[in-house]
Amino acid sequence: MIARKLILPVLTTLALSACAHAPAPDSKKTMPMNASAKAYRPHTLDEHPDLTPEEMGRRMLKLIDSLTSFDELSLERVREVTRLPLYDIPETTSHGFGMHLPASGWRYVFAYYNNPKSPDLKNISYNFINKNEAADMAPVCTMDYDAYVTALKGMGFQEREDMAQYETYPTLPPRLNERTGLLETPPPKFRRLPVYFFTRKSVVVQITRWREADAPDEKLRHACVQSIAVR
Repeated sequence: MIARKLILPVLTTLALSACAHAPAPDSKKTMPMNASAKAYRPHTLDEHPDLTPEEMGRRMLKLIDSLTSFDELSLERVREVTRLPLYDIPETTSHGFGMHLPASGWRYVFAYYNNPKSPDLKNISYNFINKNEAADMAPVCTMDYDAYVTALKGMGFQEREDMAQYETYPTLPPRLNERTGLLETPPPKFRRLPVYFFTRKSVVVQITRWREADAPDEKLRHACVQSIAVR
């Protein structure tokens, strides 16, 4: 599964490892907006019924649109615009908030990463993660790929096909050319990765696209969003 390998390592740790030991949610408690002092854990719609996958996506898009320059990206800006109770994740120098849909196994996680030792890696990301790589994305695909692209273009972002990424197929062994009698190596073949880029001034948005499900054909052809990041 190519697209699954494109998830930021920080988010993989955040969404899978930390969530594996999460306590049962308490619907009677609410979190303060600044949740830095609390340990990260996933939450459910019982606790935050308004934070659906679609709503989290809207907040991500609102944050993206608020950036006239990438230099404006900061933890304070993220908190102010998204209004999400971000948790401090010291071991990854990041702040994150995640939701879990137990019935489907899907988690959707928002994170801000900023390591002072590696300022070039600063980013925000919104990821959809499921341990089952064949899981149907319908529960987290209310806003699909086309909806995100339409929103970004409405903000003035331009799609950048020149930034597309490709993977090389395994090299085939040399074959004998019967006409010349020489061994010839077939030319390499390339496959486009499902990663798409959009830019507006210094703000670069990266979207990883993924099919809704392997079957039926209409779901196979329907493009959802596996992750969206700004870096």
